[in-house]
Amino acid sequence: MAHFDRPQSIDSIKALIGKRGGIARGNRFGVHITHPLKNITMHKQEKLKKEYEKIPSSTFEMIQDGRDTYMLCSAVSLPGKRISTTEATHNHNLAKKPYSMATDEVSMTFLLTNDYYIKKYFDLWQEMIVDSTHSHYKTRYKKEYVADVEIQALDGGKEGHVGYSNFLENAYPIQVSQIELGNGSEGLMEVTVTWEYDNWRMTDKYVKPEKVKTAIERLQDRASAGRGFV
Repeated sequence: MAHFDRPQSIDSIKALIGKRGGIARGNRFGVHITHPLKNITMHKQEKLKKEYEKIPSSTFEMIQDGRDTYMLCSAVSLPGKRISTTEATHNHNLAKKPYSMATDEVSMTFLLTNDYYIKKYFDLWQEMIVDSTHSHYKTRYKKEYVADVEIQALDGGKEGHVGYSNFLENAYPIQVSQIELGNGSEGLMEVTVTWEYDNWRMTDKYVKPEKVKTAIERLQDRASAGRGFV
């Protein structure tokens, strides 16, 4: 078993933090979203406008590039994963055995501007998922309404380097929160969007899944040879 010495002084902790680039700050982040409408041809956009005749045509033209959603996002959650297990008995001992993996829902909060741009942005996206403009709702094909969404946690440097990043694969907004209006509502207004997606994957350019697998196999080889993990 490997032996690790405990830090002997505050200087050891400071040196470790300095080597790792400092303490992470939760207020440095970025999200990159591409509306599915940006990925379809002008011909299909015109077809959509006819299908969604109750939605003003100007709503389709208001879709901008990803910088608008990037700047208006005021909060986001990095998703986690949980190993799904089942109980199994081995030599009369009850143990949990992994068989799958479950992911968390992701929520993002956006500031609302006076033109309610973000609200219209996600209203249109949800209408592309389920067409509710007619008496009978119609669901579109998944490939037509999903998009990859990137979440970045930036480091504390002035350059805004990415400390951690992941992709939500085939993501779409499953819920857009209600917005409370009232005579006492004088503060900043926000809307929260909850995302559904197939899976999320870490996109750190320094840590590729295949490299992690190779490193684990190398450690296992050293352990089986009785050389430990040092």
